[in-house]
Amino acid sequence: MQPAVVSESESGSILQLLGKIFPFLLTSDNGMFIIRKLAHFTEYFILGILITLQTNMEVRGALKRFLSPALLGLFAAFIDETIQMFVPGRSGEVRDMWIDFAGGALAALIVLAIVNNKRSKRNY
Repeated sequence: MQPAVVSESESGSILQLLGKIFPFLLTSDNGMFIIRKLAHFTEYFILGILITLQTNMEVRGALKRFLSPALLGLFAAFIDETIQMFVPGRSGEVRDMWIDFAGGALAALIVLAIVNNKRSKRNY
């Protein structure tokens, strides 16, 4: 819900920090774009971990254990991008929504793989 100026300033700070580790970000015309899209992915990756951990014990069936957090993440991304349409200088982007979904879905897959691996080890 930050105005574009504030959001770009924060992204610029992250770009400078990561540019010390990955100098190509500073020399590339797409450095800011990459940082902003990685932020979307990372934010929803963390959300995906939290949602999956929360719903894992309540939902039965492997497919539902994945779909529940993935669809909740997609719904959150939809709401987030819709809110951005009403913030000065920002816009809702379908591409960002899919990047968000990818982060949440990947997190769900990783968490479920770890949880299922631990369960199978306990059964032996």
